[in-house]
Amino acid sequence: MKKLFGSAQKAYLLKDRILRRYFTGVDVAEGYLLITKEQTYFTDARYFLPAKEKFNSLGIDCRLYLGLESIKERLSELGVKELKLDYRTTTMKEYGDYKEFGLIISDCSDEIEISRSVKNQSEIDAIKRACEIIQRAYHSTIKRVKKGMTELEVKEILESYALEYGAEGMAFDTIVAFGENSAVPHHETGKTVLSDNQAVLIDTGCTINGYCSDLTRTAFYGEPSEKFLNCYQAVKMANQLALDKISVGITCVDADAIARNYLKEKDLDKFFTHSLGHGVGLEIHEYPTVSPRSKAKLVENTVFTVEPGVYLDH
Repeated sequence: MKKLFGSAQKAYLLKDRILRRYFTGVDVAEGYLLITKEQTYFTDARYFLPAKEKFNSLGIDCRLYLGLESIKERLSELGVKELKLDYRTTTMKEYGDYKEFGLIISDCSDEIEISRSVKNQSEIDAIKRACEIIQRAYHSTIKRVKKGMTELEVKEILESYALEYGAEGMAFDTIVAFGENSAVPHHETGKTVLSDNQAVLIDTGCTINGYCSDLTRTAFYGEPSEKFLNCYQAVKMANQLALDKISVGITCVDADAIARNYLKEKDLDKFFTHSLGHGVGLEIHEYPTVSPRSKAKLVENTVFTVEPGVYLDH
């Protein structure tokens, strides 16, 4: 459970499920989290009794949600004057409803993003475990890949292994791409059949305690061409250079440039069509984005991916 502190006159109101889980450690399908000096959780009758038991054990006041009037009454009771919302997860309709409370409304999305980017030890441990499981699942799967299999069959095998090895679920829809499909970073896994001498790309991840892992691997079924090997080695070296040189305090722009500049030396940078990486946590894509356009710096205990890629359509 992470902390976000309001005050006697300033409150945070969060509806997004991920944010409610992040700040309480409890996952409830529907609800509102109100944060002042303390936390008040509102949820409806479908979830109230089990939620109340969990929240009471954490010292969080859990109340039955009977519409926005329930929240308005609590805000009035506390004497709140300013209400902070996460604009990235607040709809225009919701914003309009909150304006009716008669309070000063402001945005806290940047504050929350920065908070979420710095992980505590329990978060790091969960992500590490998710990484270990998905890597083990990948290695078990790749041994079974053979000619005639479809992308969907490989996907099913991998996800079955991930669950067998302890994952609570998949972090996102696994991508398996054969041959020319591997040139599409977000290929939609389908019924393409594996043939001799084809690239096999797998992009997958799983969750532990809600926290995600993200693993991308490229293999080759058959005899790879010299062109494929050259690209593979260049991407591998770009990845290793980034891992070796990225350190606390480096900007995301400079981190991205480590890999991108190496690929430029190999005349491959124009085929590196996405950012170097992104934050990972309760969501598979979190702040910061490690890209040529990001102004963020990488601070201690930030968890992010390092995934340079080269995508050739010929």
